[in-house]
Amino acid sequence: MEGKNISPQDELERAGLSDDDILRGKVTDKWRSFMKGQIKRARMFFDEAEKGVRELNSASRWPVWASLMLYRQILDAIEANDYNNFTKRAYVGKLKKLVSLPIAYGSALMGPSKLTQLVRR
Repeated sequence: MEGKNISPQDELERAGLSDDDILRGKVTDKWRSFMKGQIKRARMFFDEAEKGVRELNSASRWPVWASLMLYRQILDAIEANDYNNFTKRAYVGKLKKLVSLPIAYGSALMGPSKLTQLVRR
């Protein structure tokens, strides 16, 4: 979607950013602040979604847990890239994915708190 801004206009305006700022692709303090807010909100939504995973049927839990875990890791990657999602790709590497999937499966079967207790032993 090169050349197109799909960010919420009112939030950009409150952050002191314009479409031109975004299209220039420069990471500024205003951009970092904006992205920190977006990431904070995304994590809040993920936390809320996590509460509802337990209500899903067992066949649906694993892919939802996997998605929650991997998307959280993408947010971590954006932060690690100093919020530069203009020229740096935020992704989860294959090894991290391979490690995350069994954890997601365990969370789907036992719930995250029980899995955490087992892992800590």
